[in-house]
Amino acid sequence: MHTPPSIWRGGSTFVLVVWWGALAGSAVPAVDRSERSVAQAQRIVAGLEATSAREDRLTESFATEKTFTVAHDGQTKAHVVAALRFTAPDVKVFAVLESRGSDFIRTRVIDRMMAAEVEFARDRWRARVAINSDNYEFGSVDDEGDAFVIETLPRRQDEVLFKGRIWVTKDGFHLRRIEGEPAKNPSFWTKRIRFVSEFEPVDGVWVQVRTAAMVTVRWLGEYHVTSVCGPYRMSLADDRGGDRF
Repeated sequence: MHTPPSIWRGGSTFVLVVWWGALAGSAVPAVDRSERSVAQAQRIVAGLEATSAREDRLTESFATEKTFTVAHDGQTKAHVVAALRFTAPDVKVFAVLESRGSDFIRTRVIDRMMAAEVEFARDRWRARVAINSDNYEFGSVDDEGDAFVIETLPRRQDEVLFKGRIWVTKDGFHLRRIEGEPAKNPSFWTKRIRFVSEFEPVDGVWVQVRTAAMVTVRWLGEYHVTSVCGPYRMSLADDRGGDRF
């Protein structure tokens, strides 16, 4: 069985940031490692993994459009719209529909983001980017309306992991939001990066709909990088008789 999409799907968050880098020694609060918090977080993450396994079984393919934008000082520097198709278990394909702006930014940033997303979808990457106890320690748990908010701390310094927080829905244990910064700075040229990724349900399966990152580039200032998906066209397997969490 291939790795659950709503778990490995968090890896596509780093498609936006892995080429820019992060601030070493960030100000993300230390994870609360109290025994009670850890136990509660582990139960919630177990629910997230079980839900993701079911979504993995359901998702045969999907098609969507993905819009990438890089802006600086209020001006769009590069903009690309691409068709994206995923076919289970691990094949992603992009086809550029529209492209404008700086050739340098498009080829050195957006093209590389698409190439990284294709690579991250493959089986050999999924275990490395999965949101699970192999890759993360989970700390304090806050109650925020219809979701739990869990502090996360990566177990290793790896640019495809993050430190920050995840939002998991109380109803169904779905990944709704990720907020944080990469665990490792892969580039001298960036001083700081913060990102937010958001997920929404489509035909009962939660998919990534938006990621926004603010990147401080050494000597050049702040850049805003966004990735927006939609609408989705899902092809789902028959779930009759399947396990439900």
